[in-house]
Amino acid sequence: MRLALLALPVALAATLSRPRPAPPLFALPTLPRIRVEATRDHVMVLEDLNLPRGEWQGGDFELFVAFGAPGTPSAVDARLYAAGELGRDPPPDATFEPVALERAARRPPSSYMLLGPPTMAGVLLRVRGASFRRALAPFGIARLRVRALSELPAEDALTGRELVVRLGVREGPPLALGRIEVVSLEPDEWLLGAEAHLCGPDADRYPLAVSVLPRSIRASPRESPPAPIAPVLSVRHATDDLCVRFWTL
Repeated sequence: MRLALLALPVALAATLSRPRPAPPLFALPTLPRIRVEATRDHVMVLEDLNLPRGEWQGGDFELFVAFGAPGTPSAVDARLYAAGELGRDPPPDATFEPVALERAARRPPSSYMLLGPPTMAGVLLRVRGASFRRALAPFGIARLRVRALSELPAEDALTGRELVVRLGVREGPPLALGRIEVVSLEPDEWLLGAEAHLCGPDADRYPLAVSVLPRSIRASPRESPPAPIAPVLSVRHATDDLCVRFWTL
């Protein structure tokens, strides 16, 4: 009996330290756009997510977003818009409501898992029920935009500058992925080219179509790459992330 009593706290501690499964979202989001904006000293990754009403009946809720790579961003924010009809992009001048957030070492048990693995560091988005209801009002879909600012990744002559962008919930179905954009905010032809592919233990690494803006007249460092496919047609797994590479002067 004494051995059993001594073993109980150890077993209980192991149970408490084990990460709890993420509660399922009330509706499966989609990722209509991933945009990388680059300058000579920093890079901004924007992830647009469409959040349908689903079974949400009201009340505040929390969403967890894990950081990508190569490191912890220097700044993160989130904005809530009303999506256009059928989940289309809101207009450029659309109004939005800021979403309060705080950094977290891992996903809290009370939050919904939105992007990335639950055991990585990230941010907790606190969405107010009133704000979400207003975003849903026009067409029943809210657009959440998460922006992460980081230093420009180090350059490699062969692989360029690489980023890893989180794509969805590891324990659930993969999120539908729309378009990928890599944009230079510099006034000259500093951005030479870009490519993207899925990465992860089960990933299909076939190249994905990327919109590069502005288009450079210079040749991409890669010679004769395979023809890319639209991201929405790619074979996706729940463990997939997105690897984006770009080359600069």
